[in-house]
Amino acid sequence: MTSDPYNGSSQPRDESGERAPQAPDFTVSRSAERKAQDDAWAASGLLMAGVVVWGGAGYLVSEWLDNQLFVMVGLLLGTGTALYGIWFRYGRS
Repeated sequence: MTSDPYNGSSQPRDESGERAPQAPDFTVSRSAERKAQDDAWAASGLLMAGVVVWGGAGYLVSEWLDNQLFVMVGLLLGTGTALYGIWFRYGRS
């Protein structure tokens, strides 16, 4: 394989003078794949954070009022809020 010195191109050539096949460029697909993985991790983190924060607030209110209903309300509110946040951030495109 040699380069073509006449047109300044560094395209590799085989013995017959034809351009040699090149390996495909995966940089674009890898970066898109990486962004998709980052979005998935961010969405799962948002879901867990909503459940922990609102569930924790429900637990504290339940302990304060000595009633277990607020734990369930906090968990459901956290799940719903997190799912809405995920839909708002990633699902509207």
